[in-house]
Amino acid sequence: MKRSILTTLLIILLSPALRSQEAKQILQSTIQAMGGLDTWKDIEYIKMTHVGHKHWMEQSENPNGPFITSYQVVDELRGVWQTQLSRQEGTRQFQSAGEAKSDIMLNGDKGLMKFGERSFPIPGAYRVNYDEWLRYAPEKLILEGLEATLQIEKDEVVEGTNHKVLSYTKDGLRHRLFINPHTKLLYQAEIESFLPQDVFNYPWGKFKTTIIYSLNWLYPGNIRYPAQWSVYKLGHLFQSITITSIDFHPEVPETTFEIPADLPPTSPAKPVEEAVLNTDGIIEVANNIFTIPGSWYVGHIIQSDGILVIEGPISSGYNAQHLAYLKEKYPNKPIKAVLATSDAWPHVGGIREFAAQKIPVYTHRLNKEIISRILAADHSPLPDTYEKSKAQPRFELIDKPVELNDPLNPVRILPVDGEGGERMIMLYFPKSKVLYASDLVQYNGRSQSFFSPQYLTEVQAVVERYGLDVETLFAFHTAPIPYSEMLKSIEKIKP
Repeated sequence: MKRSILTTLLIILLSPALRSQEAKQILQSTIQAMGGLDTWKDIEYIKMTHVGHKHWMEQSENPNGPFITSYQVVDELRGVWQTQLSRQEGTRQFQSAGEAKSDIMLNGDKGLMKFGERSFPIPGAYRVNYDEWLRYAPEKLILEGLEATLQIEKDEVVEGTNHKVLSYTKDGLRHRLFINPHTKLLYQAEIESFLPQDVFNYPWGKFKTTIIYSLNWLYPGNIRYPAQWSVYKLGHLFQSITITSIDFHPEVPETTFEIPADLPPTSPAKPVEEAVLNTDGIIEVANNIFTIPGSWYVGHIIQSDGILVIEGPISSGYNAQHLAYLKEKYPNKPIKAVLATSDAWPHVGGIREFAAQKIPVYTHRLNKEIISRILAADHSPLPDTYEKSKAQPRFELIDKPVELNDPLNPVRILPVDGEGGERMIMLYFPKSKVLYASDLVQYNGRSQSFFSPQYLTEVQAVVERYGLDVETLFAFHTAPIPYSEMLKSIEKIKP
């Protein structure tokens, strides 16, 4: 009996170690199938050209796709054992007739961007996406796993094949590797992503990125490597590349990753939660209607019995500053609602702050799903107010005109129901003849030409549909302008 108990105890104590050893053996067979660990120890850099496409999931007309797409040709040199990346990228997309080119270089914790002969430190918020790209490399995941505390999980069936599943944690983020038992190769990786410094990914907190590796090719030196990578974010295909040429032993000049001595250091990326709302430039559009310029404008409407906030973009912290400003300036007026007029991720990225404070959210009825998903996002690594409160959101969903009557400043909320603005609402102020046009009126960069004539016609259609008398326009990215200026732009494109 004693021997049986001791044997049982030993099995219990040794089981995690044995399973870890089994996991390590599986991953060793994977690196062997890729050419062998000794072969990979001799590979210092990988040079490749790949073509592919990327979906603008955060900007598209429908948050479930189909997505706006850009197409890329990339020449890339990256370090296998060190954080080094040199990347020349050419992109074509619907906003420009020609090819947009970018040139970046990372070397450890330093990096730079190049435009022609001009170089400058890569902004920290811009760099995080390239660091994320480096995580996707299959050899990176395999070699990290071999050095990590590796666990073996229950097998999972993927595309009809039972895969071995291994996992490890790095920097607090979980990595799961799916190994095909027949080929021993990595078929799929599921990695946790957390990019609090990136305004486009911040709303989703900690989320899952899945990379599927296919078209494994046998290259000189008995190296097997996937020529196609398909990257999924939030359950949707985000990016796909096909490698058209690759060199595992390229000649790399010593100056390739050299950072100029006089180049200032890269400023560290700050969390989007710390984005500063600057109220110094506040504009009074009309009596008791205000907009605060920034990368994403916010605004507010003063009514006799309280305040309506226009938009909840970027982050919880950004909107907490707006609410604090309003509380200080109008201490006796409660916040009645936030008017979330669009569905693009950065546009509703800070809506969690209003939900945490139990402030009603007015938005197009089609936006309830995506806002609910943003509210359900896991922000535990960097908790915002909503992560701590998990308050029940209060939705007011718009599918027809809604009147917010007030003797001081009445507002009409109008669904756009257009092609580009299908999920947008606009705000009309009859007393001041002002129209807030959500995301439909904006300039092309610094020029005085408008972006998307289609958008402008949708504004005009709303004005005509509801018989509005409009003199002044303002919008998510646009300070007040005469409505006639927009009409003149439409006239220029007509035959």
